[in-house]
This record gives sequence, C-alpha cells and structure tokens, in this order.
Amino acid sequence: MVLATPHTNASAPLDRGAIESYFSRQLKLRHLQLLVALADRQTVAKVASALNVTQPAVSKMLGEMEKGIGVPLFERDGRRIRPTPHGECLIRHARELLLLAQRAGDELHAMSSGTGGRVEVGVLSVAAPILIPAAVGLFKQRAPSATVCLHEGTLDQLVPALRASQLDMIVGRSARAHATPEFLSEALFDDPTVIVVARTHPLARRKRLKWGDLAGLAWIVPSAGAPMHRHLLSVLETHGVETPVNMVESVVIDANVGMLQTYPMLGLLPRSLARHHEETGALKILPLSLGAALGPVSTTWRADAQDTPAAALFRGCLSDAAKMARV
Repeated sequence: MVLATPHTNASAPLDRGAIESYFSRQLKLRHLQLLVALADRQTVAKVASALNVTQPAVSKMLGEMEKGIGVPLFERDGRRIRPTPHGECLIRHARELLLLAQRAGDELHAMSSGTGGRVEVGVLSVAAPILIPAAVGLFKQRAPSATVCLHEGTLDQLVPALRASQLDMIVGRSARAHATPEFLSEALFDDPTVIVVARTHPLARRKRLKWGDLAGLAWIVPSAGAPMHRHLLSVLETHGVETPVNMVESVVIDANVGMLQTYPMLGLLPRSLARHHEETGALKILPLSLGAALGPVSTTWRADAQDTPAAALFRGCLSDAAKMARV
C-alpha cells in the first residue's frame, strides 16, 4: 500500500491564504483524529482498525489533507510511517484542538446535568500536603458536584501541560524563568523551605548549631537541576560547607519524611509541613535559615485562557485556604 504523495514541492513556501481556506472550509474533526491516530499507531492498518474504516479510506483522507495543505505530512520508514516536520507541527496542534473539544464537551455535559464542571490543577510538591487539601475541601463545600483533578509533578512537566491547555493552573513556587507575559500569577503565601531532621538525630538535641556542623552529613535533596537543589548548594558554599557526597534525590514528600524518621539524614520541607511534623513529634526544624530566594507559593495560569466557572472558583478557594495557612 502506498501513502498519498504530496501535490506541491515541500521546499517551496506555502500559500498561507490557501492553508487558511483549507482549514476553515475542509478540515474536520475526523482529520485531526486521523493525524493523531497515525502518529500514535504508526501503521495504516492499525489506524484503519482503530477508526473502523478501510485502509484505502485512510490513504484517501490523508491524501486530501496533503493536497489541501500542500506538503507531505507522513513518510514511510520500512513498514511503519512517521510524520514529516510539517506533520509533527500539525499533529501537535491537532492534539491540542482535540483536547479542547473534549473539555468543551465535558463542560457542556456538566452544565446541562448540574454536575458543576471540572478543573485540572497541576501541583508542585511544596503545595501538595497542606494547601491543596484545604483548597479542595473549600471547593467541594461550595461546589459539591464539580470535579477537581490533581496532577502532581515538577515545573518541567507541568509548564508544558499548562501551555498546551491540559491544565487550568499550576499551584506551587513558579520559577522566575516562567514569569513571562503568556502567564498570570497570584502570590498566595510565603512558605520558605527549612532544614529538618528526625527527633532522634544527633543535631536535633544540639542547643547551638553552626553551618559547619552539617559538613559530611547525609542529605535528602530535590532532583539535580531543581531551583531548590541549586539554592541549597549555593547556601552551603556561602557558609563554607562542601557539597554533600551522600545524597538521595527525591521530591516524594511522604517517602522523604519516612526516610528522615528511619535514617540519620537531613532533609528539606516547606515550613508549613515541617511545623505539622514537628507538632506530632516526628521531626525537628533546625535553626538555620535558607532564606526565601524561591519566592512565595503562587497560582499560575495562562494569560489568554478563558476562565471556566470551576477554574475561577478553585482559584478563589486557593486564596482563602492560603489565608488560613498563614502563620
């Protein structure tokens, strides 16, 4: 079976007017579905089976798109097919449009059935233990039938998802590198990172503590390259403490707390969570300040996003929860 061949020289500049005309008059949802299916399944036979159409129908539809746009979108690689650079561009936008169509359908269904809508929230670990449970509690009180979906991750994972409209917002410390005009941000509260150890750790019983006392000790730290990782090493260097060689890299809060209670290690926690564990007698906050260089916990969302009622309500709940969390 032969894929449709392009009808225009791929190296020639494309006719923007012709492309816009094709998009507005002929491109349909089924074309977008076909593009994504071809990218994901990589063979015409599998795509035909998934879409419940014949293989000739797949080739015909692809040929129509390539003729309308004027460039090849896929090429053969043995038995498989792979997208061309033009195809990769169109596939990326097709995924975004299909996601938006799905979310629009979900929201309309929620409104018509009285379920109150849906909000997708990216959560950084700094916000997960204390702020998010309080905000979700307020949200469910005010909109019991609405759905909130939480996605925990790092900035490197969550920012692209926010940019692609897969998330409505991100909650946590947003790196200054992402403070661009495409995003809006609202500061919620200051929750600086503190150094913690188990109550049984030798340093927990020290009445006086100097930075030099940390030399040579084991640490649990954020992943290498994370802003807090770099900041910690900078603070240690400033105080004449060599970079630790005995380290575990982890942003899994529950695992970190468990390791701190099991092994004689130093760790980092948001102050709000550290105080909670200090009150339970599990951990001890060391009296050494890392400063507040990473900024406050914030909510970040796309500047060009159209607010849904659920997203606007959840941002309000975050703001109210943050006021209660301030100490």
